[in-house]
Amino acid sequence: MADKYELVVDTGSIEVPVRDKKGLELGSFVFNPLDSNILSRYDKIIDFFNELKFDENMSDDERITVYDNLSQDIRKQFDMLFDYNVSEVLFGKCGPLTVTENGDFFYEVVLEGIADLMEKVMKTRVEKKLSRVKKAVADRRHK
Repeated sequence: MADKYELVVDTGSIEVPVRDKKGLELGSFVFNPLDSNILSRYDKIIDFFNELKFDENMSDDERITVYDNLSQDIRKQFDMLFDYNVSEVLFGKCGPLTVTENGDFFYEVVLEGIADLMEKVMKTRVEKKLSRVKKAVADRRHK
């Protein structure tokens, strides 16, 4: 019988539960907030969202069609951001164009939350790295 080999690596990925304000779990997703690929994809979807325009002079039928298509496009942007089908978790129970209590679209709230996660993880990981560097420098000085 041939030996089986396996490479297990730490990619820096984290699992993120998604909850509403009342604590109801909507699902969870896994991603590495500091993956260099996600950082470049994030910039691309920000460009997409910055170019969105809403025409308020449409008929109700036109608005429904446009919003349905836009909702699908937004889901695709989030799937592209994470490089897998995360939109089912993020928007399965609340559509991306749902207007939240503060007047923002739900996709905006989610995107801001993702940016906050990325920032917090970056700060934590940079602090850990700096701590190790400081310790290594201190160890060298004492030798």
